[in-house]
Amino acid sequence: MKEKEELHHVFWTGGLDSTFRVLNLLFTSSELVQPHYIVRHEESTGNEIDAMNNIRRAVLREHPELNSRFLPTIYTNEDLIPKMDDVVAAIEEMRKTINILEQYEIIARYCRAFNIKKIDLTYERFLYAGSNEVNAGTFFGNTFPFEPIAHPHKDMYKRDYYPIARKEGWDKYLNMTSFCRRPVKKVKPCGTCGPCTEAMMAGLGFRLPLKARIKSKILLPFRSYYRKNYLKHDKVWIFRFMKRRFEHKF
Repeated sequence: MKEKEELHHVFWTGGLDSTFRVLNLLFTSSELVQPHYIVRHEESTGNEIDAMNNIRRAVLREHPELNSRFLPTIYTNEDLIPKMDDVVAAIEEMRKTINILEQYEIIARYCRAFNIKKIDLTYERFLYAGSNEVNAGTFFGNTFPFEPIAHPHKDMYKRDYYPIARKEGWDKYLNMTSFCRRPVKKVKPCGTCGPCTEAMMAGLGFRLPLKARIKSKILLPFRSYYRKNYLKHDKVWIFRFMKRRFEHKF
């Protein structure tokens, strides 16, 4: 049995970023890989779980030697993660200068609730703070309540994953990842949600069907403008309207 300190915790969603990290650990280290998944009330939850299961089966079918190191995913319902006033207050203060999504608040509370000292969370290299971009890994890594979160690929963009995976021979598993928030018929990317347009912005349009790709290209200027003006969302009426009417789509 591996020593406890060799256990590597990773938030895994079945998406491109987190899957790249899981695969990178499996194929380039000797550590035990412990995935964590927070079950949320989202339309994409079922697809994400399906993607993780399909990727796990494919990897272990072709690389059975990884079975002892690829530990079963720990699933936790978001409703079971306790509220923490100090965590919420700290994040609300941070939101005055940078866009912090609800999922990151839940992740921070999760780490505190289950006493996780270090866990990998892989996300886009930059976050929007007003009209500027802030390095997400550096920002989260140095502030309460995100100390447990490690961002091992903080200097990488999504488009950087494929050349590495292709060279190592596991890029096909990346193509099994899930990213759309509201897939058409629960399978095809919609082209209009935030993750779909982000895929286009990251140069990964080949992951979308033609129709969805066209929709996403049309929405790109609107999404970019919406993100860069994050700090105005509660001050300008058009942003208040968009947030109230379309926030779940951005």
